[in-house]
Amino acid sequence: MDRHQKTVDDPASEAPKKPVAAPQGPDAANPDPETIGLLQHKIDHTIARFSGTGVDTPELLFVPTDLQTCDPSLLSEIQSGHFGLDGMFIELEEGGASIFEHPDTDDSYNRVLHGFGWLRDLRARDDFDAQKEAQRLVFKWMDLVWQPGDIAYEPKVMAQRITSFLSNSSFVLRGVRKDKTRRYMQTLSQQVVELHSKLDATREGVPRLRSLNALVMAGLCLSRENELLDKTLPLLMIELAQQIFADGGHCSRNPSAILQILFEILPLKKCFTSRGKEVPVELNTAIKRMLPMIRFFRLGDSSLARFNGTSTTPTDALATLLNYDERNRPFDAHAKQSGYTRIQDGPVTILCDVGLPPAFIGARGAHAGCLSFEMTVRHVPLVVNSGAYQGTDQRWQDFARSTMAHSTLILDNYSSGGFDNKGRLSGPHKIHIERADLSGLDVVHHGYERQFGLLHRRQMTLSYDGLKLQGVDYLEAVGEGGEAPLSVRFHLHPRIEIARSDEDNLLMTLPDGEIWRFHATGAQISMEDSVYLAYRRGPQPAHQIVLSAKGRAGMRIDWLFEQYRPRPREQA
Repeated sequence: MDRHQKTVDDPASEAPKKPVAAPQGPDAANPDPETIGLLQHKIDHTIARFSGTGVDTPELLFVPTDLQTCDPSLLSEIQSGHFGLDGMFIELEEGGASIFEHPDTDDSYNRVLHGFGWLRDLRARDDFDAQKEAQRLVFKWMDLVWQPGDIAYEPKVMAQRITSFLSNSSFVLRGVRKDKTRRYMQTLSQQVVELHSKLDATREGVPRLRSLNALVMAGLCLSRENELLDKTLPLLMIELAQQIFADGGHCSRNPSAILQILFEILPLKKCFTSRGKEVPVELNTAIKRMLPMIRFFRLGDSSLARFNGTSTTPTDALATLLNYDERNRPFDAHAKQSGYTRIQDGPVTILCDVGLPPAFIGARGAHAGCLSFEMTVRHVPLVVNSGAYQGTDQRWQDFARSTMAHSTLILDNYSSGGFDNKGRLSGPHKIHIERADLSGLDVVHHGYERQFGLLHRRQMTLSYDGLKLQGVDYLEAVGEGGEAPLSVRFHLHPRIEIARSDEDNLLMTLPDGEIWRFHATGAQISMEDSVYLAYRRGPQPAHQIVLSAKGRAGMRIDWLFEQYRPRPREQA
């Protein structure tokens, strides 16, 4: 249950003031207690500058925008004795351990908890009780002692916390004493110093980009941080240029990565405007490329296609981002650099994976789903991939990344790409695209060439009215070729009901009453249990259509999805 909010804050009215300079002249020999305090602060200031301890107290120049959506029910949950994050609910016992030291939380929950993104949920209430609860939790966290190896000090968690502390600062600091304001700003400054010190060790890809984004934002929003801005801004621009393809996709080939990055850099763009600074060209270019790709990856149910690490999609978050795409820029049906093709006509939208595995940066999170596809009928998901698993169970994570969890052909239950000993997707190394456009595709991949001496070719054609999808899966020989058990899997969304009509036909009933028929020749048709992982609350039971045969060179399996009975008139 990831929590988000769209809001804009006014500049902080409670920003701490600059320390007064120590007095000079005869009275300085016998300073009063207030003067002693000011002198001590100046000593702390000097120590911070030369030791990098972060004791210095910067001013908050302005509060950055937070675009993400929210769940204002968090306060009610807390008041009723629960704290729900990331699909997990924790019981709060009166007088028991702090939520930050709760024994029943897992690593995934703790990363969200220590990132403090949920502060926006309390801020959404914008009432006295929500504000007091936010202040209580923030300062309680500051009271605890955290070790550098704790989850709270992982770079991606620190980056989220810095961004959250900045964007929620006016809400948290409203009405608090000056000593607490100073402590809040010192803690924020210390977090910035710590994150900057860990930058070289931060994992490549989205984590590194998000860390740099947090540091650049801190450099813009906090006083005395021009040096930090000068050091980190060029690095962020380099990362954007390297990670964002010309077509707007991300180098990990994970559609949700674009969502995450846009929520980071759109507020950053506003920070430049608020400081009266020119927005970097690289930042504008990345935004202009990525916004159309959100529409490219969006299926009829307003979710992002579940490929290479994408799981659940907050649809209200998509709507927020699409508001920034004012020009409604067009996109190509075939995203060449990202390796995806979009097929669309009538009520049907299809996304198909036709790309090579990502380079080193994204290979650890990539899925072996080459030539798999997802299909929606209007707002209803019909054919899906199982989606990325969000929990910590390694068995589920391995399954989610396997070819078996995707709607495509698999030989002898071996994934088409394979994974090396570090968990990186290592294939296929060759893909030939004969055709990829809005009406269909014709693609061959070499993922099974080395092991079985076979190539997998998939052809798909969508009718002009979108009511019939015809597909063919071939096996072609490399050299003498080989043989292996074959299955073609079509995973269905949990909301789809399925029943057998006859030996070669299955009927699928959509939630609105519309019925689609599946027909195939060249293989045995069966209905099997499946699992859908793209739910926050864990794996959900579902069904899948499985075509089974003995795979060998020259074999061909024809299959068809077509509308069998339209929606009842009252539903339409």
